[in-house]
Amino acid sequence: MAELGQQTVEFSLLVRRAAEDSFLSLKELVEQLKKTEQSDTDKKINILKYIQRTRQRMLRLHVLAKWCRQVPVVQYCQQLASTLSSHDTCFTQAADSLFFMHEGLQQARAPIYDVPSAIEVLLTGSYQRLPKCIEDMGIQGTLTEDQQKPALKKLDTLLRSKLLEVTLPKEISEVKVSDGTVHLRVNGEFKVLLTLGYRGHLSMWRILHLELLVGEKSGHVKLEESRRHVLGDDLERRMSAAENPFLVLYSVLHELCVALIMDTVLRQVHALRQGRWRDAIRFELISDGGPGQGGNAGSIQTNQDGEADSAGLKTPGLKIIYWLDFEKNNGVSDPGVCPFIKIEPWQDLQVKCLHSAFVIDPLTGKEAEFFLDQSCIDVEKLLLRVISCNRYTRLLEILKNLRKVGQISQAPDDILLQCYEDNSGSAMSK
Repeated sequence: MAELGQQTVEFSLLVRRAAEDSFLSLKELVEQLKKTEQSDTDKKINILKYIQRTRQRMLRLHVLAKWCRQVPVVQYCQQLASTLSSHDTCFTQAADSLFFMHEGLQQARAPIYDVPSAIEVLLTGSYQRLPKCIEDMGIQGTLTEDQQKPALKKLDTLLRSKLLEVTLPKEISEVKVSDGTVHLRVNGEFKVLLTLGYRGHLSMWRILHLELLVGEKSGHVKLEESRRHVLGDDLERRMSAAENPFLVLYSVLHELCVALIMDTVLRQVHALRQGRWRDAIRFELISDGGPGQGGNAGSIQTNQDGEADSAGLKTPGLKIIYWLDFEKNNGVSDPGVCPFIKIEPWQDLQVKCLHSAFVIDPLTGKEAEFFLDQSCIDVEKLLLRVISCNRYTRLLEILKNLRKVGQISQAPDDILLQCYEDNSGSAMSK
């Protein structure tokens, strides 16, 4: 009895079991009455016994329920159980909140900056609180002069061996190895200083200095510091992933130089059109539809101010038409009669100057060849030379025709052509 008294059973469980037992007893009674042949009196007696037994059980449950409601201890235990259940829910929620808060604190925490050490390094340039064991190791930040010479000599040998492993573009005019660096130069375009050690890898190239040689009378084109660093970083990244890094280096810088050359030429032609060459020249932008053959490339017609929409042109060429008074004096309306010179990048991206007709160079007596001094671009000087060669060729044709006429009395030295440097503005007209 003592053991039974220590065990507790929920009232709802007790009610459920009583209902289940009553139902099972009724079911057994019905089955028993079906199987056995009993008189009506016996059947009624068995039914009354079942009803009496079930009624007593239900009365006990009813009395127990009333008793539980009247006893204060039971009510207090119920309230206590409810309070404990509420506390358990609160503790669970608090634990979950602390867990997620801990995850958030890991992200929100601020690092402990060593401000005194930073101030010491900024003001003195050194740090005096290094552990003694580091000083005992005797590590030096830089090599001494005696150590630098063999190190640079070894680096020069390594650079030469790396250069032998790759194919250098034929356009590179100068390759020099000295003091642990490789000096590359393309005349009229760029100069680059390289060494090994990109991102700590001795097999990759690193750009130390980059300088453009494209310019005009005022000097070479200057890249901003930020743009030069961005260009250098992009070149280093491309060279590290390429089989022939120097081909990538030349292609990128050469394309940049060609764009700068054509931009400078266009700007100078605009300046000439606004000055004393206003009525003497006209120009057109040449699309990149057919450059490189020296023939009739597709062009974009412009107005007298040279304004054109160059959208979609990667590196457009330029067609400069001169001797515009020729069509006025002769009443010719076809602009194709006027001579012109084309400045455009070909398929190999080499900027070339082509004249519309065959002209003779007065200095050599051979076909004139025109080119731009990319280090000092001067379109006006080029135009003056073109006009001088064209004028000389025209005068030679006049001389040839005069000698063919037999009625005219002439001596071999009646007409004398002299070549001289003409820097005056009169060279603009024929």
